[in-house]
Amino acid sequence: MAESPRWLFAQGKPEQAYAALLRSRTQERADLELAEMRQTLLAKATNTSGKPTGGSLLQRRYVFPFLLACTILFCNTATGVNSLIGYNTSILLQSGLSDVYAHWGYVVFTFINFATTIGGMALVDRKGRRFLFILGTVGLTVCLICIGLLFLKTERLSLECNRIVQSMVGGDQTLTLTFDAGEADKLLTALGYLGSEIKRNHASLAVIYSYGGFTAATSFVRSDDRGATPIQITREACVPTNKVEAFFKNPFANLDAARTAPLKIDRALIGQIPDARNGWLVAAGLYLFIAFYALGPGVCVWLALSELMPTRIRSNGMSIALVINQLVATTLAGIFLPVVSKCGYSTMFFIFSGFGALYLMTVTFFLPETKGKTLEEIAHYFETASGQ
Repeated sequence: MAESPRWLFAQGKPEQAYAALLRSRTQERADLELAEMRQTLLAKATNTSGKPTGGSLLQRRYVFPFLLACTILFCNTATGVNSLIGYNTSILLQSGLSDVYAHWGYVVFTFINFATTIGGMALVDRKGRRFLFILGTVGLTVCLICIGLLFLKTERLSLECNRIVQSMVGGDQTLTLTFDAGEADKLLTALGYLGSEIKRNHASLAVIYSYGGFTAATSFVRSDDRGATPIQITREACVPTNKVEAFFKNPFANLDAARTAPLKIDRALIGQIPDARNGWLVAAGLYLFIAFYALGPGVCVWLALSELMPTRIRSNGMSIALVINQLVATTLAGIFLPVVSKCGYSTMFFIFSGFGALYLMTVTFFLPETKGKTLEEIAHYFETASGQ
C-alpha cells in the first residue's frame, strides 16, 4: 500500500503524493486534488494572526464530524447485528424452527449477508453513501420491530418455576438439568399448571442464576430437542477469575464472597415454543434485516467514517470511535442472554429497533453526502457549518 497522498504532501513530497493519487484517480482528478491540497495546506499553515493552527479534537470545526462519526459507529453496533449473528441459531430455535432448520437457517443468513454486501459495494459509488444509509436503517428498523412483535406474541405465556429449580441444586452448589418432555411435565405438574397452551413435549426453559453479586443466564433449551446438552450451572461459568474481570462484570460485587456464596436461582422461565410458521416468519425478518444492514450500514459505515474525519484528527478520532464501538459490542454481548432470559427476545429486539430509529434520524438529518467529494471539500463543509 502506498502512503496517504495527503500525508506525503504534508511531508513535502508532492511528486510522491501525485503518484499515489494517480493509482486510483484519473489525471484530471489527481490534478484537482493536488491543487486542493496545496490550497488547504497554505490556508491551515497560519491563521489570521499568523500563528500555527493546531489539530485538536476540541476545535469547533472538528467537534461536529467527530461526534457524528462516534454516533454513527455507536448506533451501527447498537442495532444488535453482532448479537443477531452470534445467537442466530438460538433465536431461530426459540422462534419455532427445528434444530436442523435453525442451523440451515443460519447458513442462509450468512449467504444473504455475503451476497447483499457485494450488492452494496456495487451501489455505493452510484447511489451514494447517504442514500444507502437511509435505505438500510429504515429497512432494518422495521424488521427489528416486526421480529419483536412476533416474539412478543408468543412470549406472553411463561411460568416462573425458580423455587422448584432451586430445590434441585446439589450440595456442591451446582446444577445439571436435562430438560426433556419428562422434566417439563414434572415442572408443570409441580406448578399446578392445568392449561393446554404449554405442551410438555414442546416447551422451553431458561434459567437466570447468581453466585453472590455475579449473575449469569443459560440459553433457552427445548424439551423436543433430543440432541440438546443438559443445562449445566457451575460457579466457574458465572464468577470472574480475577478482580479486573470482576470490575467490568459488576464493580459493586464482592469477588471473594462470590467464590463461596451459594447458588441462587433468580428466575427459571418455562414457556411455549411457537409453531414452525412463526419460526419461518422470524427467519424471514432476520434475512431482511441482514440484507438491509449489509446493503447500507454494513458497506457504508467504515467508508463514511474515514471520509468524515478530517485528516488532522483522524488517528485520534478513529481510535476513540473504535473504543466506543468495542465498548458497545462488549456491553451487548454481556447483557444479551440475561435480558433475553429475564424479559424475552422481544424486549431485546425492541431495544435494537430503538437504536435503529436513532441511527435513521442521525443519518437523515446530520450526515452529508460524501459521494464524489474530495476530503478537502468535506472538511470545508464542516468548517462552514461550524462558522469557521
